[in-house]
Amino acid sequence: MKLFCNILIGLIFFSSCSSDNDNSNPSNENENRFSYDGTFYSTQFAFIIDKNTVDDTPSDISIILSNVNLYETEQSSGVNYVFFTFDAVNIETGTITTFPVYRISENEDLNDFYLSGGNTILDGIESGFMATSTSVTVNSISDTNIDFNFSFTREDGEVITGNYSGLYTDKSN
Repeated sequence: MKLFCNILIGLIFFSSCSSDNDNSNPSNENENRFSYDGTFYSTQFAFIIDKNTVDDTPSDISIILSNVNLYETEQSSGVNYVFFTFDAVNIETGTITTFPVYRISENEDLNDFYLSGGNTILDGIESGFMATSTSVTVNSISDTNIDFNFSFTREDGEVITGNYSGLYTDKSN
């Protein structure tokens, strides 16, 4: 019995001393989320809306990130949300620095496809939450996948950074 207790204590000690680093999926460690003020917010759903897919006239193209599928109304609260719009014919690889409309928030309520409440982190029309510097770098895009990084610096110097790499839903037209 004494031997059994010593073996059990040894096993418990050995397992508690093992590395706490979980590297089971290190490539996704920093993907599909944004960070603000030391907190990370998940955004595993991506949506793209192109207002003009008929011809080569530049139009508003919007990229939306969220931790829930905004087109399913089953989750109604706790929504993390990233939205920005830029003028272009298509999304292409490269860096975009001009965004006429942008918004980042957390813990929003979703009701009939309308977001409300929550905490504003960045907003292009709300004083104190506007950006002084904006940048989105599209690393790659295909008919189904997009990979990009973004950084927005707020008026008070706070920096919001994030990235997304994966499938997106095209909600154009």
